[in-house]
Amino acid sequence: MLLRTRLALTLLLLASLCAAAALAPAGAARQTRRKVSLVLTGGKVFTADARGTLAEAVAVDGSRIVAVGTSREIAAAYEGARTIDLKGRLVTPGFNDAHIHFLGGGLSLLRVNLVGARTLAEAKALVAARVKELPAGAWVTGRGWDHTLWGGAWPTKRDLDEVAPNNPVILQRVDGHVSWANTLALQKGNVTRETRDPQGGEILHDAQGEPTGILKETAGGLVLNVVPEATREEQLEALNRALAEARRYGLTSIQTNDVPSFEAVPLYRELLKGGKLTVRVAEWQQFDRTVEELKREREEFASHGDDPLRLRLTALKGYVDGTLGSRTAAMLAPFADDPHNSGIPRMEPGQLTKMIVERDAAGFQIALHCIGDRANHMALDGFQAARAARNSPPARTNDGRGLIGDYPLSPSGLLRHRVEHAQVVFPPDFARFRDLGVIASMQPSHAISDKRWAQDRLGEYRVLGAYSWHTMMSYGVHVPFGTDWPVEPVNPYLGLYAAVTRQSVEGEPAGGWWPEERLSIEDAIRNYTAESAYASFEEHEKGQVVAGMLADLVVHSRDLLTIPPREILQTEADVTVFDGRVVYERNK
Repeated sequence: MLLRTRLALTLLLLASLCAAAALAPAGAARQTRRKVSLVLTGGKVFTADARGTLAEAVAVDGSRIVAVGTSREIAAAYEGARTIDLKGRLVTPGFNDAHIHFLGGGLSLLRVNLVGARTLAEAKALVAARVKELPAGAWVTGRGWDHTLWGGAWPTKRDLDEVAPNNPVILQRVDGHVSWANTLALQKGNVTRETRDPQGGEILHDAQGEPTGILKETAGGLVLNVVPEATREEQLEALNRALAEARRYGLTSIQTNDVPSFEAVPLYRELLKGGKLTVRVAEWQQFDRTVEELKREREEFASHGDDPLRLRLTALKGYVDGTLGSRTAAMLAPFADDPHNSGIPRMEPGQLTKMIVERDAAGFQIALHCIGDRANHMALDGFQAARAARNSPPARTNDGRGLIGDYPLSPSGLLRHRVEHAQVVFPPDFARFRDLGVIASMQPSHAISDKRWAQDRLGEYRVLGAYSWHTMMSYGVHVPFGTDWPVEPVNPYLGLYAAVTRQSVEGEPAGGWWPEERLSIEDAIRNYTAESAYASFEEHEKGQVVAGMLADLVVHSRDLLTIPPREILQTEADVTVFDGRVVYERNK
C-alpha cells in the first residue's frame, strides 16, 4: 500500500513537472516581450531606404523606432501600450517639406485667398467681400492671383479702386514675386511717377507715365514695408492653422523661410514649450544680412538651448531672381514670348559671388532661389568660387566626416549648399550641380501648374532643361521635394502625383508633359522623406523607417506603391505619428 502511494505521488509530480515545462516557453516568451509605446502591425511598410525595403510592422518606444519587421516578428518581441492594426495599409516616413513658407502659408488662411480665381471679375469680387468685413482705411492684403488665367494682361490699380475706394489694398501674385496695389496703397508707399525702380525690381507705368499698380520683385517692398505687421496673436493663430494642415497631410518636418525669420522663431519656441509644435522646424536665416549679424543671431538662438531635433537654424535663404510666371526669372537669353525681356536678377554676379564666398567661409549653408538658367548659372559660379577660395582640403573629424561650423561637409568637401527651385537649367550646368555637391531643392507641383505657359516663355529648346528632376537625379544630384506653400498647396500628395505623372489634375496631357522626367513613386516618396532629411543634415535621424530613427510616420488611405497614379490625388493621411505620438487620425 505504501509503495503504491509513493508510486502515485511520483507519477503526479512528474506530470506536474511536464505540464510546467510545456507551459514555460509560452510564459517565458510573454515575460520577455518588451513593452513599448506603440506598435503598427499588419500593413505594408515602405522604409524609404536605398534598397526600397518593405516590411509589415513597426515598434515604437518613446520618440524612436525600435524595430521594423514582419507582423509575426514584432508581435513575438514587443507589446504595445497601443497597437494599431493597419489592415494592409501603407506606412511611410513622415513627409518632410524641404521648401515651405510655413508662417506665410498660415497667414494666407487668414487673408484674401485668390488662388484659383479664374477671371479678374472673380478676383475683384473676393476683394469686395473682404472690404465689407473691414472698416474704411483698414488694409486689405492677400495673395494667390494669377493673371495668366485672365488672358495674360496685368491688372491695374483702377481694378482694385472700383471695389476698394476707401481701403489700401496690396495683393501678391501666386508666386509672391509681383504685387498688385490700388491707388491708396501706392500713396501710402509714396510710389509716384517720379519713383525710381529699386535694385532688383520694376514699377510698371501706363502710357501717361503713372504707376499702374503692378510692382515686380523688390519694388513690391515699397508698399509692403508700410503695411502694418501681423500681430503676435494673428501670427499664433496662423501657425496653429498651419500645424493643423500639416497634421492632416502627414507633414512632420518643415524647412521654412519665414521672413524675417526671427519674428517666427519665438513663436515656434512658445509652441514647442507648450507641447503644440507638431512639426520639426528647420528655420532659415536671411542671406543678405552681414556675417556678423548672422553670427549674432546664431548665438542668440543657441542661448535658448532648444532641442535641435525640434527647432533649429540651418540655411541662409537668398534670392537671385524672380519667377517665370511674372517673366522676372533671370534668363541667359530673352523670353520666347517677350523678346526684349531677359528677367530681373536681384543682384550683380560679382556681388552675389562675393557674398557666397564670405558666408561659405564662415561655415553657413546657403540656399538660393534660382528660377532662370542665368540665375542658376550665377549661383553655381558663386559656389565654385567658394570652393576655390578655400585652397586646402577641409579638416576631418575622427569619424571621417568634414566639418565646418555647425554642419558636416558633402563628399566633395563642400557644405551642402542648395539651389531652391532650379526650374530652368543650362544643360552643361547639370554636371556642375553634381561636381560641386549642390542640392537641387525642387517642388514638382510647379511643373503642372506652369505647363500652361512654360513652353511659350522658354521656347522649344530651353523647355527641355526645365523642371528636370529626373535629369538631376540621373547625374547623382540630391533632389529633396517641397511644396513652396502658399505658392502651391501644402498637400504633398499633389507633389507626388506631379512627380510621377507630369500631368494636370485633369490628366493632361496624355502620357505626361515631357514624360522622360517622370519618376517612380518610390523615388518620389524618397525625395519627400530621405532626401529632404539629407538637405538639412538629418539623414541619420529621420527620413527612413529604420530602427533608431525618429518615429515620424504616416499611414496612407491608399497603397501609393500599387494604385494607378491618378488615385494619388484621392489619397489621404489616415494616421500621422509625430515624435512617437499619434497626432492625427482621419476618422476621429
